[in-house]
Amino acid sequence: MNDKRFLELLHKEEGKLFRIALAILGSESDAWDALQQAVEQAWRSRRSLRGSDAVFPAWIKKITVNCSINLLHRRERVIPVDPLTLPAVMYDPPLSDAAMIWQLVEELGPDLRKVIALRYLGDLSLEEIARALGIPLGTVKSRLHIAHKRLKEMLDDKEQKGVGNIEA
Repeated sequence: MNDKRFLELLHKEEGKLFRIALAILGSESDAWDALQQAVEQAWRSRRSLRGSDAVFPAWIKKITVNCSINLLHRRERVIPVDPLTLPAVMYDPPLSDAAMIWQLVEELGPDLRKVIALRYLGDLSLEEIARALGIPLGTVKSRLHIAHKRLKEMLDDKEQKGVGNIEA
């Protein structure tokens, strides 16, 4: 892949990659660090990327997820994110259903948020999540189940209060 095309494709994916890193790490500064590492790694490997431009998003996303997980393990901490401090790229008023759901995910806490982020933003299998986080597969399944249950409860609560356009 030539340099110009790499940069064009990267620019298209940058916001999504940042949100993935933020979801995993819970800290805006850590997310930028992970994204920078991912871009540096991808840049060094760009010439080895074969195939059409269509493979680029999955390739760069996998690199970003791996860099985020590595940073998470190195720092061994998670800082909860206040949804009000997130960049506008993530929250455009009025909130879309997806943004409202993401706000609810942020309320779950770091352990549940990480498995949700890795599963749905990182597209990792349950086994990959277990390996990435260094926890048993059963724990991953349990956390996903709990997260889904809590999200449903929060959505039902918002629906009863008449907040947003979400249908459970």
